[in-house]
Amino acid sequence: MAEDSLARQMSEIHANGEEDLANAGPFVAISREFGCGGFSLGLLLLDLLNDEAKPTEGWQIYHKEILDSLAQETDLAPEILERRRRQKPGLLGNFFQSFSGKKGVPSGLEIRNRMTAILRELAIEGRCILIGQGSVGATADMPNGLSVRLEAPEEWRLKQIAFREGLSETQAKIRIAEEMEKREYLQKIYERRFSRKPRCHLTFDCSVFSLAQIATMVYRAIKLKKLV
Repeated sequence: MAEDSLARQMSEIHANGEEDLANAGPFVAISREFGCGGFSLGLLLLDLLNDEAKPTEGWQIYHKEILDSLAQETDLAPEILERRRRQKPGLLGNFFQSFSGKKGVPSGLEIRNRMTAILRELAIEGRCILIGQGSVGATADMPNGLSVRLEAPEEWRLKQIAFREGLSETQAKIRIAEEMEKREYLQKIYERRFSRKPRCHLTFDCSVFSLAQIATMVYRAIKLKKLV
């Protein structure tokens, strides 16, 4: 990643809060099923893009940095924000919070909205690869971008996760089930809020193509779309 921190870059983006969609991008947003290596694809693509980029026009990749930036804003641990982001609303808790006059921990809705704003600001600034975090939906209406989805049969993902995390296939199956349960609520929210069909410009089966091959094809699509 380039030396500039996310916090520094964010401070320079659209101080007035207005979105300049006509001049947004270029950017790439990557969505993936658990076990499909979205961040690894982003790193491969980053190398391809920066090989031809001018020193002053290098691309950057963002994943957990987005949540870390929000953690700095709220003085809360990223783990708390992530858990809250995925959490279904508690009506009674929200009722008392609204009348308490205390800021407290932001609601899941507030966290998701702020993360969406950060993702959109980064996409407008351009030359960024956004991994997960709802980035495909958040940027669905923005020009000069490319959205990519990685999928694979569950059996293939089981083997990948078992190898990557040193688990048995039974343990990997439990791991996938737990992660899918965590993502189910968010997925429903994002599908309702960002209803673009098809969801992504490109969808790949990771059991058929290697990540290196997919990176090459995505890079070619970026060229064909004249994003670089």
